[in-house]
Amino acid sequence: MDRAARPDYSAWLGHVESAAACTQPVRLHGNLATIDTRTGEVLTVRHTSALPDGVIYKACGNRRHTVCPSCATTYQHDAYHLVRAGLVGGKTVPDTVRTHPAVFATLTAPSFGPVHTRDVRHCACRDKTRCICRSVPCHARRDAPTCPHGRTLACWQRHTPGDGHLGQPLCPDCYDYAHHVVWNHHAGELWRRTKQHAERHLNQLARQRGLFKVRLSHGKAAEYQARGAVHFHILLRLDGHDPDMPDAILPPPDGITTEDITAAITLAATTITHTTQPHPECPEGWHIAWGTQHEIRPIALSASGDALDDQAVAAYLAKYSTKGTEATGHTSRRLTPDTIGLYANPHGTHPERLIAAAWNLGNTPQWRGLRRWAHMLGFGGHFLTKARRYSITFGSIREQRAAYRRAHALNQTHQGPERHPGATRFQRQEQLDAKTEETTLVIAFLTYAGTGWHTTGDQLLANTAAAQARERTRAGREELAHEQACSSSTPLVA
Repeated sequence: MDRAARPDYSAWLGHVESAAACTQPVRLHGNLATIDTRTGEVLTVRHTSALPDGVIYKACGNRRHTVCPSCATTYQHDAYHLVRAGLVGGKTVPDTVRTHPAVFATLTAPSFGPVHTRDVRHCACRDKTRCICRSVPCHARRDAPTCPHGRTLACWQRHTPGDGHLGQPLCPDCYDYAHHVVWNHHAGELWRRTKQHAERHLNQLARQRGLFKVRLSHGKAAEYQARGAVHFHILLRLDGHDPDMPDAILPPPDGITTEDITAAITLAATTITHTTQPHPECPEGWHIAWGTQHEIRPIALSASGDALDDQAVAAYLAKYSTKGTEATGHTSRRLTPDTIGLYANPHGTHPERLIAAAWNLGNTPQWRGLRRWAHMLGFGGHFLTKARRYSITFGSIREQRAAYRRAHALNQTHQGPERHPGATRFQRQEQLDAKTEETTLVIAFLTYAGTGWHTTGDQLLANTAAAQARERTRAGREELAHEQACSSSTPLVA
């Protein structure tokens, strides 16, 4: 803790501010060149050895809460704004998307063998993810049959949330682990075909009704069930389509409703299947299809009846964008021949058998992807994806954040008489915009120097400073909201 006693402590805190809350920041060292954008002249060249600790700290940017809670929270906030902009507009998305029909669909995997479940027929909880209602018996059977391995294929328990048996097969030896990991691996292709079929069905409907072409734009989050199978939560928005303006987000025709979208998705989910390429263990290929359980609900700007609120949908997708396989009890990074023995066991726990199945199937050259994604139980897709024209991109959100930080830093160094304390927020923003005109460009020639903080004390000090900054931001937002509420309730005086 001698860091806090050093004279350069304040400078060090400012230097690590951008990565202060990160669990494992990346350390970079090298040269920083400042170039005049108008003439191309190199104004200055600095080496990171002149900076505190001799390196630049960069946040790891990992999206998983189990790896880095701070970076995952940033990613989750970005995901929320990305998804919600596609529902209500803003951030370069036209406000007319508010009027587009939209639905929220959940599509699940089929059964690969009976597993312990918690089935609540009539849930009265407001937050379904924290349901405490009494469930029905798991697998109640009067005849209590046994499998070829002598295990009883019945369970009369009413499982509670967090029960370790949830998601575990009634008979692991009967469970089809190979089909399970292959389905996870091909779930993205199944969704692509499903959306394509639904979009074609809606366009056929539009032609029958004398309407112009339509297009489905989506935002999708993947979530692991306790049994280790992924299922998708999908936001689908109906747009108009003009071949002459393929990138434009146009209002759809009035003759197609959310009921039509629901019917198209239901039809596609129940009919679309495909067969994988042959494998030595399955020469005819595996059959890939959706499970029988799916749910499709309309989305509205304010929740009413069976409709979902746009904020709730955006928060739901953003929440699952930062999760991984922790629901199954397994967490690891990418596996190698040296580490696979720590997590894979064909006769071990349920996650260990899934990993072993993915690794063994990936021994065939055409199926190498299963080994690459064995730590994800075969699933190799992104956890949050969207159609190209659904909304803005993560890159644009990061650019806005970087521009804001540059303006904020410049504002801290310009406290001259031109910055009036009584200026409005909009006037201050105009001042910042005028000051942040890009006249120079910083080009970095950096190489990797390591990962993590130098000492545990440095990490503690940096994290504490970041927590205090977050608390100040939260208090400022609450105060601003209070001021806006008061100003909106105050009557205007002539």
